[in-house]
Amino acid sequence: MRIGFIGLGLMGTPIVLNLMRGGFEVVVWNRTKSKAAGVLAAGAGWAENIGELALSADVVMTMVTDAAASEAVICGKDGVLDKAKPGTILIDMGSIAPEMSRSIGLRAQARDIAMLDAPVTGNPKVAEAGKLGIMVGGEKEAVDRVRPILEAISALIVYAGPSGAGSTLKLVNNLILGVAIQAVAEALVLARKAGIDPDCVRQITSVGGARTGAMETRGPRMIANDFSPHFTADNMHKDLSTALRLADAVGAAAPAASAALEILRAARAQGKGDRDSAVVYSIVEQLSGLITP
Repeated sequence: MRIGFIGLGLMGTPIVLNLMRGGFEVVVWNRTKSKAAGVLAAGAGWAENIGELALSADVVMTMVTDAAASEAVICGKDGVLDKAKPGTILIDMGSIAPEMSRSIGLRAQARDIAMLDAPVTGNPKVAEAGKLGIMVGGEKEAVDRVRPILEAISALIVYAGPSGAGSTLKLVNNLILGVAIQAVAEALVLARKAGIDPDCVRQITSVGGARTGAMETRGPRMIANDFSPHFTADNMHKDLSTALRLADAVGAAAPAASAALEILRAARAQGKGDRDSAVVYSIVEQLSGLITP
């Protein structure tokens, strides 16, 4: 199967490289061509526009910023659905609202194109190692057809159910992550205020019930005040906001996520939205009198 891939950011680039290592032929398109230099040097083909890419591919994968971007590249004029052949499988790997995934899926179905919502969990280093977790919603038959593609970039594939289920599971996953990052920030600041070296917190939580991926990945960066972006505060704000809208729609309580969202909102108000979501640590520092805004 020839793969067309749209979106070569922090995650898209290592995904494409792993697809090619897995023996797949990949043609790519990105709004800024210079960002494709690494994958082109590794042997990927280049499409001059989305339509050209879609027309030449058996499977089209998209990894773009948000729901608006997904809808634009897939459903817009000369987009994927305009040009893709009937029988093409579309895999949208962006983190978007479930209702948008279902909407795009219905429009794809009308053109005899199977659409899977397949967001991922893992950071760029995990993507480089080909160890992502993938949550998939859509037709089971389509999932089975593209499973070798997904296996080339992942350590775990979870089929969540019909269209929109993958996007829903991603929101649930990121609710946990957002709350965990907030808890790590609060714990490290509390330790400092109480006279404990915050690295002691990192060490002791590497074992036992308080062990979390958030502490392992974000804790050292908070201690070092390194907020270079892996998953930005803007993106976490987007996902928690969407998760809370979902919670409201289904009648689920989410008080801890609501509190975490307020700290993310404060970070964005200070112009820190493009920093890693670990930047909430600086907001907790300010609230605790350790630094001034």
